[in-house]
Amino acid sequence: MGKRNRLLNEANILPGNLELNDEFVGTFNLIENTNDSIFITGKAGTGKSTLLKYFKKNTAKNVAVLAPTGVAAVNIGGQTIHSFFRFPPRLIQKDNIRRRRNSEIIQKLDTVIVDEVSMVRADLMDGIDYALKINRDEMKLPFGGVQMVFFGDLFQLPPVVEKEARDILDQRYDSPYFFKAKVFHNLKLRYVELNKNYRQSDAQFIDLLNKIRNKTQGKE
Repeated sequence: MGKRNRLLNEANILPGNLELNDEFVGTFNLIENTNDSIFITGKAGTGKSTLLKYFKKNTAKNVAVLAPTGVAAVNIGGQTIHSFFRFPPRLIQKDNIRRRRNSEIIQKLDTVIVDEVSMVRADLMDGIDYALKINRDEMKLPFGGVQMVFFGDLFQLPPVVEKEARDILDQRYDSPYFFKAKVFHNLKLRYVELNKNYRQSDAQFIDLLNKIRNKTQGKE
């Protein structure tokens, strides 16, 4: 059986000796064995980062692993979105996007992973879409036909909108959040919410994070 089509069935191949479960296996295989674009979310401690790193290490696909900030990129062993696509550090518009000299890297991509997607603005998401299209010579398909996999929690950090960009964004989008990007008008995005809490040893800390996530933390 080929690597791409295999079903994970050995618990000891997971990092940190985590318990293998249908949720983890099913989500891995959904990414690995389809071309569907997916938004993977879940509360703190449900294994989003573990799944991302495991997929990066074990996939048979050509993958770019990206994040909106340098710190987030380091945490997943990837690059920033701006660095990978050579975007300027300002509001993204089509006039700012050029074909990369080494566009064959993008042409060979099967999948782009974006971590901490809650911090990605709608204009940046549309910039990713256009950059993939022009570098792959595929203008008709969303994201140039590349599978997009987004990891994040919309209850966590929101996109940063500078004062000078706010008026323009308000004119172009209903909201600065990534899911309001125009590319999603033509893309069906699958949704996966991870529920199993892996960090049992940090249960009190995770509970605190989830209270903050749901804005239910009171004076205790």
